Amino acid sequence: MSIVNYNYASHAAANVISRNEKLMDKTMARISSGTKVGPGHAESGRYGLYTMMTMEAKEARAALDSLNSGLARMKLVEATGMTIHKMAVRMHELATLAADTLITDHDRYAMDGEFQALLGEWIRLSGQTRYNNTLVMTGTDLVIRGGEQGGAADLTIEVDDWQPDANAANGIGIATHAILAGAANSAGGATADLSTTAVTGTGDIPGTRQETLISQAAADLSRAKLDNIVAHLAASVGEVAGDIQSIEFAIEATAGAAVAKELAASSLGDTDYATDTARLAAQQVVSQAATAILAQANARSATVLTLLK
Repeated sequence: MSIVNYNYASHAAANVISRNEKLMDKTMARISSGTKVGPGHAESGRYGLYTMMTMEAKEARAALDSLNSGLARMKLVEATGMTIHKMAVRMHELATLAADTLITDHDRYAMDGEFQALLGEWIRLSGQTRYNNTLVMTGTDLVIRGGEQGGAADLTIEVDDWQPDANAANGIGIATHAILAGAANSAGGATADLSTTAVTGTGDIPGTRQETLISQAAADLSRAKLDNIVAHLAASVGEVAGDIQSIEFAIEATAGAAVAKELAASSLGDTDYATDTARLAAQQVVSQAATAILAQANARSATVLTLLK
Protein backbone atom coordinates (compact mmCIF):
# COMPACT_ATOMS: atom_id res chain seq x y z
CA MET A 1 0.00 0.00 0.00
CA SER A 2 1.71 3.19 -1.20
CA ILE A 3 -1.18 5.71 -0.94
CA VAL A 4 -1.98 8.01 2.00
CA ASN A 5 -5.19 9.90 1.06
CA TYR A 6 -7.46 6.91 1.82
CA ASN A 7 -6.57 4.34 4.47
CA TYR A 8 -9.12 1.71 3.44
CA ALA A 9 -7.91 -1.06 5.75
CA SER A 10 -7.93 1.26 8.76
CA HIS A 11 -11.48 2.44 8.06
CA ALA A 12 -12.74 -1.12 7.54
CA ALA A 13 -11.25 -2.21 10.86
CA ALA A 14 -12.76 0.85 12.56
CA ASN A 15 -16.22 -0.06 11.18
CA VAL A 16 -15.87 -3.60 12.52
CA ILE A 17 -14.94 -2.24 15.94
CA SER A 18 -17.92 0.16 15.96
CA ARG A 19 -20.40 -2.53 14.91
CA ASN A 20 -18.98 -5.06 17.36
CA GLU A 21 -19.14 -2.56 20.24
CA LYS A 22 -22.86 -2.08 19.61
CA LEU A 23 -23.37 -5.84 19.79
CA MET A 24 -21.28 -5.98 22.96
CA ASP A 25 -23.37 -3.18 24.50
CA LYS A 26 -26.59 -5.17 23.88
CA THR A 27 -25.08 -8.39 25.18
CA MET A 28 -23.73 -6.76 28.32
CA ALA A 29 -27.07 -5.03 28.91
CA ARG A 30 -28.85 -8.41 28.77
CA ILE A 31 -26.33 -9.99 31.11
CA SER A 32 -26.44 -7.12 33.61
CA SER A 33 -30.27 -6.77 33.59
CA GLY A 34 -31.18 -10.44 33.28
CA THR A 35 -33.76 -9.69 30.58
CA LYS A 36 -33.85 -9.65 26.81
CA VAL A 37 -36.57 -7.01 26.54
CA GLY A 38 -34.96 -3.97 28.18
CA PRO A 39 -34.56 -0.57 26.50
CA GLY A 40 -32.04 -0.64 23.69
CA HIS A 41 -31.67 -4.42 23.59
CA ALA A 42 -35.19 -5.76 23.07
CA GLU A 43 -35.78 -8.23 20.27
CA SER A 44 -38.35 -7.23 17.68
CA GLY A 45 -41.84 -8.61 18.36
CA ARG A 46 -41.03 -10.00 21.80
CA TYR A 47 -41.98 -7.11 24.05
CA GLY A 48 -45.76 -7.29 23.57
CA LEU A 49 -45.94 -11.06 23.96
CA TYR A 50 -43.58 -11.00 26.93
CA THR A 51 -45.59 -8.35 28.80
CA MET A 52 -48.87 -10.15 28.03
CA MET A 53 -47.59 -13.47 29.36
CA THR A 54 -46.14 -11.70 32.42
CA MET A 55 -49.51 -10.10 33.13
CA GLU A 56 -51.40 -13.38 32.70
CA ALA A 57 -48.96 -15.15 35.01
CA LYS A 58 -49.49 -12.49 37.69
CA GLU A 59 -53.26 -12.77 37.24
CA ALA A 60 -53.02 -16.52 37.74
CA ARG A 61 -50.98 -16.05 40.92
CA ALA A 62 -53.51 -13.51 42.23
CA ALA A 63 -56.34 -15.92 41.41
CA LEU A 64 -54.46 -18.65 43.25
CA ASP A 65 -54.35 -16.45 46.36
CA SER A 66 -58.11 -15.84 46.05
CA LEU A 67 -58.81 -19.54 45.61
CA ASN A 68 -56.78 -20.43 48.69
CA SER A 69 -58.65 -17.79 50.68
CA GLY A 70 -61.96 -19.12 49.37
CA LEU A 71 -60.93 -22.64 50.34
CA ALA A 72 -60.22 -21.51 53.89
CA ARG A 73 -63.60 -19.78 54.03
CA MET A 74 -65.47 -22.89 52.83
CA LYS A 75 -63.62 -25.06 55.34
CA LEU A 76 -64.88 -22.68 58.03
CA VAL A 77 -68.42 -23.14 56.67
CA GLU A 78 -67.96 -26.91 56.69
CA ALA A 79 -66.66 -27.01 60.27
CA THR A 80 -69.43 -24.72 61.52
CA GLY A 81 -72.07 -26.68 59.58
CA MET A 82 -70.91 -29.96 61.10
CA THR A 83 -71.17 -28.45 64.58
CA ILE A 84 -74.70 -27.19 63.85
CA HIS A 85 -75.67 -30.64 62.59
CA LYS A 86 -74.38 -32.28 65.77
CA MET A 87 -76.40 -29.83 67.87
CA ALA A 88 -79.51 -30.54 65.76
CA VAL A 89 -79.06 -34.27 66.36
CA ARG A 90 -78.95 -33.65 70.12
CA MET A 91 -81.99 -31.37 69.87
CA HIS A 92 -83.84 -34.12 68.02
CA GLU A 93 -82.91 -36.55 70.76
CA LEU A 94 -84.23 -34.17 73.43
CA ALA A 95 -87.46 -33.59 71.49
CA THR A 96 -87.99 -37.34 71.15
CA LEU A 97 -87.49 -37.84 74.89
CA ALA A 98 -89.76 -34.90 75.77
CA ALA A 99 -92.50 -36.24 73.49
CA ASP A 100 -92.85 -39.28 75.76
CA THR A 101 -96.20 -39.08 77.57
CA LEU A 102 -94.64 -40.51 80.72
CA ILE A 103 -92.32 -37.49 81.17
CA THR A 104 -93.49 -34.86 83.64
CA ASP A 105 -93.74 -31.21 82.68
CA HIS A 106 -90.91 -30.26 85.06
CA ASP A 107 -88.66 -32.82 83.37
CA ARG A 108 -89.63 -31.27 80.05
CA TYR A 109 -88.71 -27.83 81.39
CA ALA A 110 -85.20 -29.14 82.15
CA MET A 111 -84.93 -30.70 78.70
CA ASP A 112 -86.22 -27.49 77.17
CA GLY A 113 -83.48 -25.58 79.00
CA GLU A 114 -80.80 -27.58 77.15
CA PHE A 115 -82.84 -27.44 73.94
CA GLN A 116 -83.01 -23.63 74.12
CA ALA A 117 -79.30 -23.36 74.95
CA LEU A 118 -78.46 -25.42 71.86
CA LEU A 119 -80.87 -23.41 69.71
CA GLY A 120 -79.28 -20.20 71.01
CA GLU A 121 -75.82 -21.45 70.07
CA TRP A 122 -77.14 -22.45 66.65
CA ILE A 123 -78.47 -18.89 66.22
CA ARG A 124 -75.09 -17.46 67.27
CA LEU A 125 -72.99 -19.70 65.02
CA SER A 126 -75.18 -19.25 61.95
CA GLY A 127 -75.68 -15.52 62.41
CA GLN A 128 -72.26 -14.37 63.61
CA THR A 129 -69.61 -16.65 62.09
CA ARG A 130 -67.40 -14.43 59.93
CA TYR A 131 -64.45 -14.76 57.58
CA ASN A 132 -62.56 -11.53 56.91
CA ASN A 133 -65.47 -9.70 58.58
CA THR A 134 -68.00 -11.26 56.17
CA LEU A 135 -70.88 -13.43 57.43
CA VAL A 136 -70.47 -16.88 55.91
CA MET A 137 -73.45 -18.89 57.22
CA THR A 138 -76.31 -16.60 56.16
CA GLY A 139 -76.54 -17.54 52.48
CA THR A 140 -73.95 -15.15 51.03
CA ASP A 141 -72.51 -16.72 47.87
CA LEU A 142 -68.75 -16.90 47.49
CA VAL A 143 -67.40 -15.41 44.24
CA ILE A 144 -63.71 -16.06 43.53
CA ARG A 145 -62.19 -13.95 40.77
CA GLY A 146 -60.48 -16.02 38.13
CA GLY A 147 -57.05 -15.67 36.59
CA GLU A 148 -58.21 -14.89 33.05
CA GLN A 149 -58.90 -11.55 31.43
CA GLY A 150 -62.51 -10.40 31.57
CA GLY A 151 -63.32 -12.53 34.61
CA ALA A 152 -64.26 -15.50 32.42
CA ALA A 153 -62.88 -17.92 34.97
CA ASP A 154 -64.73 -16.56 38.02
CA LEU A 155 -65.84 -19.34 40.37
CA THR A 156 -69.18 -18.93 42.16
CA ILE A 157 -69.98 -21.13 45.15
CA GLU A 158 -73.58 -21.08 46.36
CA VAL A 159 -73.62 -21.14 50.18
CA ASP A 160 -76.76 -22.18 52.07
CA ASP A 161 -78.42 -20.12 54.79
CA TRP A 162 -77.82 -22.10 57.99
CA GLN A 163 -79.99 -20.01 60.30
CA PRO A 164 -82.61 -22.12 62.15
CA ASP A 165 -85.46 -19.70 61.32
CA ALA A 166 -84.62 -19.45 57.60
CA ASN A 167 -87.24 -20.77 55.21
CA ALA A 168 -88.09 -20.74 51.52
CA ALA A 169 -89.80 -17.38 51.89
CA ASN A 170 -86.32 -15.92 52.50
CA GLY A 171 -84.98 -17.33 49.23
CA ILE A 172 -83.37 -20.50 47.91
CA GLY A 173 -80.46 -22.34 49.46
CA ILE A 174 -81.82 -23.09 52.95
CA ALA A 175 -79.71 -25.62 54.84
CA THR A 176 -82.70 -26.91 56.85
CA HIS A 177 -84.85 -27.06 53.68
CA ALA A 178 -87.63 -25.46 55.70
CA ILE A 179 -90.51 -24.25 53.56
CA LEU A 180 -92.85 -22.53 56.04
CA ALA A 181 -92.36 -20.22 58.99
CA GLY A 182 -92.60 -21.71 62.47
CA ALA A 183 -95.37 -20.66 64.83
CA ALA A 184 -96.10 -20.64 68.54
CA ASN A 185 -95.63 -23.82 70.57
CA SER A 186 -93.53 -25.45 67.83
CA ALA A 187 -96.37 -25.33 65.32
CA GLY A 188 -96.12 -24.55 61.63
CA GLY A 189 -95.89 -28.05 60.21
CA ALA A 190 -93.17 -30.65 59.81
CA THR A 191 -91.50 -28.63 57.02
CA ALA A 192 -91.50 -25.35 58.99
CA ASP A 193 -88.40 -23.63 60.34
CA LEU A 194 -87.47 -23.42 64.01
CA SER A 195 -89.07 -20.25 65.31
CA THR A 196 -86.64 -18.25 67.47
CA THR A 197 -89.24 -15.81 68.79
CA ALA A 198 -88.92 -15.47 72.56
CA VAL A 199 -91.82 -16.39 74.87
CA THR A 200 -92.02 -14.92 78.39
CA GLY A 201 -92.29 -17.37 81.26
CA THR A 202 -95.54 -17.58 83.25
CA GLY A 203 -95.87 -19.13 86.68
CA ASP A 204 -93.95 -22.38 86.88
CA ILE A 205 -93.34 -22.36 83.11
CA PRO A 206 -89.90 -20.88 82.38
CA GLY A 207 -89.13 -18.45 79.60
CA THR A 208 -88.57 -20.22 76.29
CA ARG A 209 -89.04 -19.75 72.53
CA GLN A 210 -91.89 -20.58 70.22
CA GLU A 211 -89.86 -23.66 69.27
CA THR A 212 -90.14 -25.43 72.60
CA LEU A 213 -90.40 -28.72 74.51
CA ILE A 214 -92.45 -27.46 77.47
CA SER A 215 -95.40 -29.72 76.58
CA GLN A 216 -95.75 -33.19 75.11
CA ALA A 217 -97.58 -31.81 72.08
CA ALA A 218 -95.01 -29.06 71.45
CA ALA A 219 -92.15 -31.55 71.84
CA ASP A 220 -93.81 -33.90 69.35
CA LEU A 221 -94.08 -31.06 66.81
CA SER A 222 -90.40 -30.14 67.32
CA ARG A 223 -89.45 -33.79 66.87
CA ALA A 224 -91.35 -33.91 63.56
CA LYS A 225 -89.55 -30.78 62.32
CA LEU A 226 -86.14 -32.07 63.33
CA ASP A 227 -86.85 -35.41 61.62
CA ASN A 228 -86.87 -33.39 58.41
CA ILE A 229 -84.19 -30.86 59.31
CA VAL A 230 -81.42 -33.16 60.57
CA ALA A 231 -81.22 -35.13 57.32
CA HIS A 232 -81.14 -31.95 55.23
CA LEU A 233 -78.40 -30.43 57.40
CA ALA A 234 -76.28 -33.54 56.78
CA ALA A 235 -76.88 -33.16 53.04
CA SER A 236 -75.88 -29.49 53.21
CA VAL A 237 -72.61 -30.44 54.93
CA GLY A 238 -72.02 -32.88 52.07
CA GLU A 239 -72.64 -30.11 49.53
CA VAL A 240 -70.01 -27.95 51.23
CA ALA A 241 -67.56 -30.86 51.04
CA GLY A 242 -68.23 -31.04 47.30
CA ASP A 243 -67.64 -27.30 46.96
CA ILE A 244 -64.32 -27.70 48.77
CA GLN A 245 -63.31 -30.43 46.33
CA SER A 246 -64.14 -28.20 43.36
CA ILE A 247 -62.04 -25.35 44.79
CA GLU A 248 -59.13 -27.71 45.41
CA PHE A 249 -59.23 -28.84 41.77
CA ALA A 250 -59.44 -25.19 40.67
CA ILE A 251 -56.36 -24.45 42.78
CA GLU A 252 -54.49 -27.33 41.13
CA ALA A 253 -55.44 -26.15 37.63
CA THR A 254 -54.65 -22.50 38.36
CA ALA A 255 -51.28 -23.36 39.90
CA GLY A 256 -50.40 -25.32 36.76
CA ALA A 257 -51.51 -22.44 34.54
CA ALA A 258 -49.43 -19.98 36.57
CA VAL A 259 -46.31 -22.11 36.16
CA ALA A 260 -46.90 -22.52 32.41
CA LYS A 261 -47.38 -18.80 31.88
CA GLU A 262 -44.36 -17.92 34.00
CA LEU A 263 -42.31 -20.38 31.93
CA ALA A 264 -43.53 -18.73 28.72
CA ALA A 265 -42.66 -15.27 30.02
CA SER A 266 -39.25 -16.50 31.16
CA SER A 267 -38.41 -18.10 27.84
CA LEU A 268 -39.41 -14.91 26.02
CA GLY A 269 -37.79 -12.33 28.25
CA ASP A 270 -35.14 -13.81 30.52
CA THR A 271 -31.46 -13.72 29.58
CA ASP A 272 -29.90 -17.04 28.60
CA TYR A 273 -26.63 -16.59 30.46
CA ALA A 274 -24.92 -19.57 28.84
CA THR A 275 -25.62 -18.23 25.36
CA ASP A 276 -24.98 -14.57 26.08
CA THR A 277 -21.75 -15.03 28.04
CA ALA A 278 -20.42 -17.19 25.18
CA ARG A 279 -21.54 -14.53 22.72
CA LEU A 280 -19.84 -11.80 24.77
CA ALA A 281 -16.57 -13.74 24.86
CA ALA A 282 -16.66 -14.09 21.06
CA GLN A 283 -17.44 -10.40 20.62
CA GLN A 284 -14.53 -9.46 22.90
CA VAL A 285 -12.15 -11.59 20.82
CA VAL A 286 -13.42 -9.90 17.66
CA SER A 287 -12.99 -6.48 19.29
CA GLN A 288 -9.42 -7.22 20.34
CA ALA A 289 -8.55 -8.62 16.91
CA ALA A 290 -10.07 -5.61 15.12
CA THR A 291 -8.14 -3.23 17.38
CA ALA A 292 -4.90 -5.03 16.57
CA ILE A 293 -5.67 -4.89 12.85
CA LEU A 294 -6.51 -1.19 13.10
CA ALA A 295 -3.14 -0.54 14.69
CA GLN A 296 -1.39 -2.44 11.89
CA ALA A 297 -3.41 -0.65 9.21
CA ASN A 298 -2.45 2.72 10.63
CA ALA A 299 1.20 1.62 10.78
CA ARG A 300 1.19 0.69 7.08
CA SER A 301 1.05 4.35 6.08
CA ALA A 302 4.49 4.78 7.59
CA THR A 303 5.94 2.72 4.75
CA VAL A 304 5.35 5.67 2.42
CA LEU A 305 7.98 7.62 4.32
CA THR A 306 10.64 5.12 3.38
CA LEU A 307 10.01 5.95 -0.26
CA LEU A 308 10.63 9.62 0.43
CA LYS A 309 13.99 9.14 2.05
